[in-house]
Amino acid sequence: MAMDLTDIGIEEGQKYEGIYTTMSKDGVKNAAPIGIVCKGKDKLGCRLFVGTKTLKNIMETRKYVVNITFDPINFVNSTIGNLDIEEFTDDEDIAILKNAEAYVICEVTDIRKMDPIKDHITSNGEAYIISSDVVKIVKNNPCAKALNRGVFALLECLTNYTRLDLVSKEQQDYFIGRFNENNRMIKRVSGPDTIKAMEILKNSMIEKGFDVE
Repeated sequence: MAMDLTDIGIEEGQKYEGIYTTMSKDGVKNAAPIGIVCKGKDKLGCRLFVGTKTLKNIMETRKYVVNITFDPINFVNSTIGNLDIEEFTDDEDIAILKNAEAYVICEVTDIRKMDPIKDHITSNGEAYIISSDVVKIVKNNPCAKALNRGVFALLECLTNYTRLDLVSKEQQDYFIGRFNENNRMIKRVSGPDTIKAMEILKNSMIEKGFDVE
């Protein structure tokens, strides 16, 4: 059966958030939150930095799992350290999160060192681009959808918008700065509906007399 990432809300050209799980050649499981780049209905990509366990494991095994989850505790714990072994399924040959709404098993097709670019992140570390084919999609929740950061940034902007007329000039400037930064990010990672929503909000802020980019 053909793989189709749109079944879990992942569309080409957009970026999402998930927890990548990998296993070392010695069988040690690891989890880390990483951005998901969709390159086609059955192709994913991501950027990984030298020194991370995720990159090391992928270089050793050339496979990984993208877990779609809404669990904030798992996102935090896998960022500051690793998850307890109890958070993984009992599979001995692959690392999968027990509470994943859905998961995608990927096989790596290419590992390419990134060329130096003007980037506030890659200027401080060596990075690789990982390209992969999707070999299996499992939906534990039939309504599972991948998280897109842009939607949450939009919600933050909407909350700040409702307070613009109630706060000090200093706080207004902060809210406008947050809007400008979120808008730049949304244009990079989100779909046309979220981008259009931000444009509508921007026009309303301008009509109120606020100077937004």
